[in-house]
Amino acid sequence: MPKGQLILSCGVITLGAAILGGAFQIPDAGGYSSVGPGAVPKVVGTVLLLLGAFLVYEVLWLKGFRNHDEEAERALPMNWTAFAWLSGGLIVYGLTIEHLGFVPSSMLLFMATAAGFNSKRWLLNAVVALVLASAIFAMFNYGLGLNLPKGFLKGVLP
Repeated sequence: MPKGQLILSCGVITLGAAILGGAFQIPDAGGYSSVGPGAVPKVVGTVLLLLGAFLVYEVLWLKGFRNHDEEAERALPMNWTAFAWLSGGLIVYGLTIEHLGFVPSSMLLFMATAAGFNSKRWLLNAVVALVLASAIFAMFNYGLGLNLPKGFLKGVLP
């Protein structure tokens, strides 16, 4: 039984339980809506619990994840460049989202992630990042009525 796979499986269950526990702490938004703000976290938490249980089943009864070679994975070197790009992108995102706004900060995060995966197409990455960040911003702000930070685009965005 691979211990690392069991730890990962239990981590997924723990994460699902934490999300589900937090979802039940979210107050309902009274009114006529049958779907409140806790609906999506409850679904995500439940799905994570089910996936974690399935992973534990694979580890304990099937003797590990199928088609996964632990020894071959241990022999792979750590890609510190990718780790640095992704970590830096997340840190910059957390530090800039309130000041720059959701769209520019998300663009920087997407571009850092693409760079971490060795993409050299900076212009294409920027265009895709702009389209994705704008679509997500519009869906949350205008579709769901949630207010993501507009940052310096406050005067431009409705």
